[in-house]
Amino acid sequence: MVPDPTTRRAALALAGSAFTTGCLGQFSSGGDPGSVDPPDGPDAGGGDWPMLGGDPGHAGSTTAVSGAEPTERWHVTVDGPLTTPTVADGTAYVARGAPGDGGPRATLEAYALDSGDRLWSLPLSGPEGPAGFAFSAPNSNRRPVYHRGRLYVSVGRSIAAVDPGGPEQLWTSDPLENVHFNEPPTVTGSGVYAGGPFGLAAFDHDASRRWVFPETATDDGRRNDLHGSPRIAAVTGDAVYVPMGSSLLALDPDDATERWRHDPEGPRASTVVLAEDGLVRVGMNGVEAVGTDGSRRWLAEWPGNAVVRPAVADGVVFVAGLTGHVAAYDLGNGGERLWHTRLDPERFAQGTVATVSDGAVHVLRVDGEEREVRAVALDREDGSTAWEVRKTGTRARGVVPADGTSLFTSESTTEEERQRSTLGAGQDTSATLWAYEPQ
Repeated sequence: MVPDPTTRRAALALAGSAFTTGCLGQFSSGGDPGSVDPPDGPDAGGGDWPMLGGDPGHAGSTTAVSGAEPTERWHVTVDGPLTTPTVADGTAYVARGAPGDGGPRATLEAYALDSGDRLWSLPLSGPEGPAGFAFSAPNSNRRPVYHRGRLYVSVGRSIAAVDPGGPEQLWTSDPLENVHFNEPPTVTGSGVYAGGPFGLAAFDHDASRRWVFPETATDDGRRNDLHGSPRIAAVTGDAVYVPMGSSLLALDPDDATERWRHDPEGPRASTVVLAEDGLVRVGMNGVEAVGTDGSRRWLAEWPGNAVVRPAVADGVVFVAGLTGHVAAYDLGNGGERLWHTRLDPERFAQGTVATVSDGAVHVLRVDGEEREVRAVALDREDGSTAWEVRKTGTRARGVVPADGTSLFTSESTTEEERQRSTLGAGQDTSATLWAYEPQ
């Protein structure tokens, strides 16, 4: 066990010292191309988990962690909520809502993967001052993303880049007036792609904005003609794939030229995942496979409702829902359902997307009434329960399988705050980051 390094009083002292010591560094606003060199640090290792889904296609799978039953390596408990962790170069990065007099302050924190020791904590800032912490269920909008020695995180209507070696906030993009980045960005060598109501924006690695799609996203008070907000984009070297409402679009990464739009009746508002030579998305209307030319390959029935994002590994699509359903589909055989199981509680409850390790499918289920978090590992072949870990909590994020370790976070929020808001401000929340290793 690692003792709590960030009590409420310590967090406030740390936030204050960050400004007096200058650890935020010099950061340039967007629109100043060339002021910051492109990142040239080390690439994420093959066993790392540098962003949502583990890579720019968000496939959500790895062979770097065994699916065997694990033992606890360490845990650390802090005041305030935590995001899903990001793992790179032996370090787990999280964003935290550090309690403060004016509401939770967004801080970026680093923990040693082998010991749980806190390496540093950096208060984040936006163009107008300190960045508050908030999250939009089910995606934590402050979740950090790692790319070539740099961390990227949303700070309201802007994106910030951080040098973890300092730590130092290098730049903050000019705010996009009508787009609040409420989901983590997708970052590749070609740029930073971030979405939220009511558009998707692309930034170069020097903070300059390349484009916004659709153009109506920059018009005050206007919604786009796609009747939905963009979800997290899946990015390749030659295309940006983004779901908006019931539509799925392919955009040119250089100028956002629309290459094709796929919008027959089907899943709505699901993050899209790159799946071998195609794309997969899910929704209450089913599980859908689409070719990279925009043509539908198959649409399969989903037994539940309220799903978020699939994971894909070795030709199989794994889907988890918020009413306890978990299912596997054959990617190459018309979407044949291979197995289906259901986990307690068998009602609408907070849960997480599936992630896949070597031999297991990992999901979290949260029973708010019983204040219990269950990290469950299912056998990839038949969906049977291989093992599970139970913790006290009212919310959870993960599981992230990376570098021989399985990480997740659990949170406990007072009943008064939970009744007041499904999201919770974070002022009366404590969170624990758990690290497990296979036996």
